[in-house]
Amino acid sequence: MKILKNWKNLIYIIALILAITSILTMGIPLGLDFGGGTHFEIELQESISNEEIARIANIISMRIDPSGLKDYTIFPVGGQYIIIEMSDTTPSELETIETRIRQQGKFEANLNGEIVFTGDEIRRVLRGDNSFGIYKVGTNNFEWGLPFVLNEAATKRFTEKTFHQCATTGFDASGKPIYDCEKTIFFLDKPDALIIISEDYYDEDEELLFAGNRLLNIPAQTEILEVIEDSQLGFIIFDGNINENLLKEKFQTNKKVIISQDISNELNLKLEEIGFEVKKVERTEKPWIWEVLNAKQIISLTSGITNESVTDISQATQFSTLRISGQRTTAQEAFTDLEELAILLESGSLPTPVKSISRETISPSLGEAFLSNVVLMGIIAFIMVGIVIIIRYRIPKLILPIFIIGASEVIILLGFIAFVQRPLDLAAFAGIIAAIGTGVDSEIVITDEILGRGKDTKESLITRVKSAIFIIMTSSFTMIAVMGPIVLLRASLLGLDKLYGFAVIAIVGSLIGVFVTRPAFTQIIEKIVDGIEKK
Repeated sequence: MKILKNWKNLIYIIALILAITSILTMGIPLGLDFGGGTHFEIELQESISNEEIARIANIISMRIDPSGLKDYTIFPVGGQYIIIEMSDTTPSELETIETRIRQQGKFEANLNGEIVFTGDEIRRVLRGDNSFGIYKVGTNNFEWGLPFVLNEAATKRFTEKTFHQCATTGFDASGKPIYDCEKTIFFLDKPDALIIISEDYYDEDEELLFAGNRLLNIPAQTEILEVIEDSQLGFIIFDGNINENLLKEKFQTNKKVIISQDISNELNLKLEEIGFEVKKVERTEKPWIWEVLNAKQIISLTSGITNESVTDISQATQFSTLRISGQRTTAQEAFTDLEELAILLESGSLPTPVKSISRETISPSLGEAFLSNVVLMGIIAFIMVGIVIIIRYRIPKLILPIFIIGASEVIILLGFIAFVQRPLDLAAFAGIIAAIGTGVDSEIVITDEILGRGKDTKESLITRVKSAIFIIMTSSFTMIAVMGPIVLLRASLLGLDKLYGFAVIAIVGSLIGVFVTRPAFTQIIEKIVDGIEKK
């Protein structure tokens, strides 16, 4: 029982208990190889170069697996198709993934009909910042905040475009000026099309926008003409009279048109006759223009941001760190909005939009029967290792800890897989086998060093323990150094998908060995050898 009082052994016992609990309560998810999954076939709008389609595949990879824990493969076919195969997941998760894939992710911040910055100019999202996250700001009112950093060119443009964009409307009691500032409008995947709206839809949208909508991030007194101007798109307010010359003129710059649902069939036919690709959009609870333009938010500038306190733009403070925020009625809705926007900004926009996505269920390539065989082979390998250990040491007191610690490393690894719900595929299973081999090898090294085989046994026990720890630490960190690049480069290099599972499990296995199991094993063997030497 004295062994159990040592803190290293307690960490080992706690880790083992937590692992068993995770396995029993959460289960071990099976990957594509063993449990089947889903096959996505993505068709792009047009055929592109190998470099561009590889870039798109990398962007999609970041969108479908921002955590790096899913089991999937992704590869381009030709210059227009991308294939994704991923392990079985819930219908809601599949819908979320498909939505992320469909979005081109073109983010724009516009002011006075000009682009202030785009999503591709965002250097990084500040997930670790205090202003990133969800905050309760009232009853049934949750605000999300997403801070980000612009690159140098966008920072300079933002300063120039927003400089002195506030007007003084009066003064407060202390004599400080009261400002009315311009508003920036954010668009996500703004359509590349001519917009034709009926007078009825226009009048209704004008009222809705002016009234504002907190949940749509539309402030009160928003002018519909400001939204139209900032969109930089061609607009026609249809009064019932068809101006064919105007339509033909618009056709020269845009071949697509979006029209409101109440537009007459006569205009619809005329547009198709001219050659337009026509899309009719119905009205929902949202303002029609807001939804058609994919507008996401309107944020008013402040006098600090617009540098009203200085007269010369050369003296203006440049703000590279900005923040987008929004509001929802529940914390879950707010988190969903925040996470989806963060993922799109982090992954970047697709150079070419997605034309279509087909999805079908695929059966497991290996199946659960094969998994049983693989597990059996693992057990046989473990037994063979055990026989070698018995022949080498022939001391039951030394053999038993090697068996117990080796088996517990596997259990703790499986507990990790269950906890993070990283699907168990063939690569991950190979990583477990590698971890077993590395673990038993390290335990033999520790045992040999502490026993003093091949050395002067007069060397102190403490010196031998330190030597053993140094050897296994060096071995483990070498493994991490070798596997680390596979984990880090997976998102940017296609073809590393299958190696990724092996690398992750091998690294986790090494860390578990270094910080959990091998310190405990060393303590146990040290006590056993100390007892043997005293006798």
